[in-house]
Amino acid sequence: MVDKKELYRRVIPQAIALIGASDDQIANMANLSALLHQECGWWWTGFYRVQAGELVLGPFQGPVACTRIPYGKGVCGTAWKASETIVVPDVEQFPGHIACSSLSRSEIVVPLRRKGEIIGVLDIDSQELNAFDETDARCLERICAELSCRVNPELRDYVEAAILPRYDNFDKGHQRDHAETVIAQALQLATWYDVDPDLVYTAAAYHDTGLCEDRKTHHTVSARIIREDARLREWFSPEQIRIIAEAAEDHRASSDHAPRTIYGRLIAEADRQIIPGTVICRTIQYGLSHYPELDKEGHWERTLEHLHEKYAEGGYLKLWIPQSPNAARLEELRALIRDEARLRALFESFYQAEIEK
Repeated sequence: MVDKKELYRRVIPQAIALIGASDDQIANMANLSALLHQECGWWWTGFYRVQAGELVLGPFQGPVACTRIPYGKGVCGTAWKASETIVVPDVEQFPGHIACSSLSRSEIVVPLRRKGEIIGVLDIDSQELNAFDETDARCLERICAELSCRVNPELRDYVEAAILPRYDNFDKGHQRDHAETVIAQALQLATWYDVDPDLVYTAAAYHDTGLCEDRKTHHTVSARIIREDARLREWFSPEQIRIIAEAAEDHRASSDHAPRTIYGRLIAEADRQIIPGTVICRTIQYGLSHYPELDKEGHWERTLEHLHEKYAEGGYLKLWIPQSPNAARLEELRALIRDEARLRALFESFYQAEIEK
């Protein structure tokens, strides 16, 4: 059985490197099709591009395929119309499925979005039923966002070498994986807006660097670090650096302090990783790191207070991007907060796991 998370852990950096090597989108689509097809072993892997009101076949790997697909037709046209990823466990059960090959059994289609408009789709078919799941959807969406919002490779090299390693010294809830997740989320949300991907990427990468001094004012420290980083002047004007710094500072925006720009809203929303289990785990991790004197009951009370203060109805957290997947996740978390017995059971599990590390 293939470990998909490990597979994508290997594939995504390769995809980003390929995208960084060329600013030609057709070339990048061709290389991504080859990479995904060879690494994942699917039956058909390729792109369709929106042209003159229909999807037109682009670079692909696999047998010959349908050349044109109308808007709203088949899995590809439906994903375009819905502007969302569609996973089909059994293509024969999908109404209006366009059978380019009778050997295709399951399918996933991921829209390629730029500035809020669908410019194409990534289409993948398998000869196996139920070949695709949530892991495929999230990881392929990440790759499509990187393709739509290509980041300057020299800027990325600098950030990965000099900035992201700083997170290795922070608490468990703010390690390098957290920064990388915020970057990925910010770029995906950025596909809905007319923004500069390099500004989004940089603000997301630096947003928590201020934790090197303290948590309470880390957002303002992060902004200062950005303004003082002379290397950034190689890629950005003074005005752009101001926007990046404000976006990083505004990532802690609350209901009474809105982000000043769309860049601030994107970073603030990307930083809201409202996955109930992750929220609880990170809250416990932060407490253990910063309040070691508390016993288990003390950490429970602190977790409960934090969740109510930030996430419950009336809490200070505010969602800034309407297209964010956090809206549904926030409702799920609020239901958990209301069910204190279930919340306590999760706390016990995560707390014990952290203590045993």
